[in-house]
Amino acid sequence: MFRLYTAKTRNSSYIQTSVSCPKSWTRSLKNSQVTPSKLSKLFLPSGNKAAASGERESTTDLLARAGFIRKSSAGVFSLLPLGALVQRKLAAIIHRNMYYAGASEVSLPSLLTPTAWKATGRYENSELYKLKDSSESEFLLAPTHEEEITSLVAKDVSSFKQLPLRLYQIGRKYRDERRPRGGMLRGREFLMLDLYSFDSTTESALETYKDIRAAYKSIFDSIGVKYVISEADSGSIGGDLSHEYHYVSSAGEDTLVVCGSCGYTANNEVAVSYPSHDHAPDADSVAVTYGLTKDGILLVMYHPPDRVVNYNIIKKEIPTYDSSIKDPVTAFTKDVDPMLQRIIRVYDERVPEQASLPDLPVTVNIGNITTVRFPCVEVALKSHPRELCPVCEDVLDEERAIEVGHTFYLGKKYSEPLKATFTDKDGSRKFMEMGCFGIGMSRIISAITEVTRDQKGLVWPVSVCPYEVVIVPKPNSDKIDNLAVKIFTSLREIGCEVVVDDRDKSFAWKLGDAKFLGFPVSVVIGNQFLQSGEVHVESRRTGKVETCTPEEVAARVAYLLKSERTKLI
Repeated sequence: MFRLYTAKTRNSSYIQTSVSCPKSWTRSLKNSQVTPSKLSKLFLPSGNKAAASGERESTTDLLARAGFIRKSSAGVFSLLPLGALVQRKLAAIIHRNMYYAGASEVSLPSLLTPTAWKATGRYENSELYKLKDSSESEFLLAPTHEEEITSLVAKDVSSFKQLPLRLYQIGRKYRDERRPRGGMLRGREFLMLDLYSFDSTTESALETYKDIRAAYKSIFDSIGVKYVISEADSGSIGGDLSHEYHYVSSAGEDTLVVCGSCGYTANNEVAVSYPSHDHAPDADSVAVTYGLTKDGILLVMYHPPDRVVNYNIIKKEIPTYDSSIKDPVTAFTKDVDPMLQRIIRVYDERVPEQASLPDLPVTVNIGNITTVRFPCVEVALKSHPRELCPVCEDVLDEERAIEVGHTFYLGKKYSEPLKATFTDKDGSRKFMEMGCFGIGMSRIISAITEVTRDQKGLVWPVSVCPYEVVIVPKPNSDKIDNLAVKIFTSLREIGCEVVVDDRDKSFAWKLGDAKFLGFPVSVVIGNQFLQSGEVHVESRRTGKVETCTPEEVAARVAYLLKSERTKLI
């Protein structure tokens, strides 16, 4: 076995992940003299020069200037060697945690036929890349793989004895973004982890959902960047339960509603709030909005005129709500006597019980009217500040964030139209219960950069950095060059990923570039070694510089890396 990388989570011991390789490789590595890894041997078109003055440099431009990525076209990027190293380390963290979660790796095609997509009703999605081959057969480029994996499992899984099943891949996705923006944060082609679960019962599926959420926590803890988990809308993926994983950043497209007291966090698409303590309800000013359920019940929703009904909340409280009905009142009265129909009156918490309400649009039997009360409008803290948390009733706040992961409990949304069934213990045929779970690999590289960067450049967490340590020797000194090799060897012996900056640049330029590229630790061998026999060991994140002898370098570096691994930055 050949050691691929090392990592340490916050709550675990030092972990070594391995991959298989030919024994001859191992023998030759053990028997040969260690040759230092050198930046001069990498394709690294880094430009350690000041960004244009004025506006803050975009993260995409910063990564490009640092030689991690190159733009191919709008929303499409190439990863250069340093970027590929970061991506590989992210993948290694994910593979390890998928293994612990009991998931098996698959590799699904990117070129799909539309049959399953038409069965689920998603083929008309405007973000699909659709194409035809030379024989006019229809295909699409996979934006996600729910249909493909469900069709695959439906053919090969037939018994409860084969469940539960957890399958994952790290693969490319394609979406026809009309306005790709934010660099790799919203691209047309991107790399993604997608995991799909299949269970025999709702209870088992929810247990799987809990297990994968625990795996996600381990993944994001291992990466080492502070994150938040929020309640979320399932969107076009569908399902009844959903959570998002975010890095808080002003560059994010999502708005989170948060409570600093109890930790309540929700995407504003599903967030709930109660009126502030100084809210003065107006009993004479009430607006009404109508909706219809799938079983023909008219929803009459009362709310303040300056607020908008949040239909995601309505769907959560009244699961049979049908958002596809454009004219609920007309549909309610069509072909049926309203006196025989049911109405649910929904009062937003901001509407007083004794409010003067608009007349109902139809006449119904009073015994067929049900009244419920819950917060049903969108949270709007800019125009309505100091609204209250639904959990602890403290004041809510909001912050921008970048979504980097999402978990969905799907239920039978895909198994029913695609006929993914199994024979249960009692001999009956039942539909599988499903979940799907995603992490944007391309997006997370850009997101990490956005939230950790500083004025000097990139600041990579140890877990995903291209190299943990860079040795920067002053040029034109055989004594310094020999010491650089010795320090490189000593660091390799304790398991460090180390590289020597031997590029044909000035010493000052290379010192700046070490910071710019974001290596967690720099070992600097300069004039002080020639004068007093000492070298500098510098932490990129803290900027702290320690002076030590060459013999002490390995211990100092090991301590710095260990302390960095135990922190979320």
